[in-house]
Amino acid sequence: MYTSYNEACGKDCSDLMTDLKLCEKAGMDYIEIRLDMLRDFLKTGTLEELTDFFAKSRLKPHAINAVYLRQDFLKEDTGAADDPVMQDFLLACEAGKAIGSHYMIIVPPLDPSGVFTGNVQEAEKDCIHILKKLSEFARPYEMNLCFELVGLKKSCVRTIEAADRIVRAVDEDNVGFVFDSYNIYLCGKCNDFSKIREVQPEKIFAVHLMSADDVPEEEMGQDKRCFPGEGVVDTDAFLKTLGETGYNGMVSVETFRPQYWRQTPEWVIENAYRTVHEALKKNDCLSYL
Repeated sequence: MYTSYNEACGKDCSDLMTDLKLCEKAGMDYIEIRLDMLRDFLKTGTLEELTDFFAKSRLKPHAINAVYLRQDFLKEDTGAADDPVMQDFLLACEAGKAIGSHYMIIVPPLDPSGVFTGNVQEAEKDCIHILKKLSEFARPYEMNLCFELVGLKKSCVRTIEAADRIVRAVDEDNVGFVFDSYNIYLCGKCNDFSKIREVQPEKIFAVHLMSADDVPEEEMGQDKRCFPGEGVVDTDAFLKTLGETGYNGMVSVETFRPQYWRQTPEWVIENAYRTVHEALKKNDCLSYL
């Protein structure tokens, strides 16, 4: 498996070009580019500059992160181009085609109230409909969609089993998974990753690796993420289970920790690389580009 960095780790203390240079210096194999940081870069920079950087760098782009779905998205065929979700999707497609990124993270609908109160079965049907449509739109860009379950109560897709039902029903070769160790843990503090063995292994397109603070369930949230090896998520079991499926792709560190954002970009990226490298090496799954 290959080291990767998700820009969420230092999003409030860095910028895209800084991240690219520091990831290359640290030894990362891949980077996941955040859409908000890409937009900030494009205010003064160009996709051509990014293309030129990657052409000369050993660092490679992986997934563009992330497009957040709504249940009513693509319910109507008209006006989709003006929808903010579609604008994010098209930017990811266009940027990916330019720089050589072939993956995009897709997040299921999240209830802003903090608890999903809708009909879960209907929400799954909506996800299937949306992913089928986006699969078609993505093909000219050679883009693959990485569907990401989110274990928080505000999510309509909280478990590996639910995500698997959706991806199987979509049944498109460019729609698969990104498995995130903490997003799985968030549903009932789950450290049992065995259900990963039951999905179609060729559909595992990307992996996010991190641990988290040990807090009561009502305090759990994305801001509790920390670098792998430091918290309560069994990242060893997670990586070993992925290895049993034959997965040998990128493993991207993704945290949303405010304490990290108060550090320097150098500190964030050096520690992200150190911890993901140590985790992969410890579990005998480290590869090099």
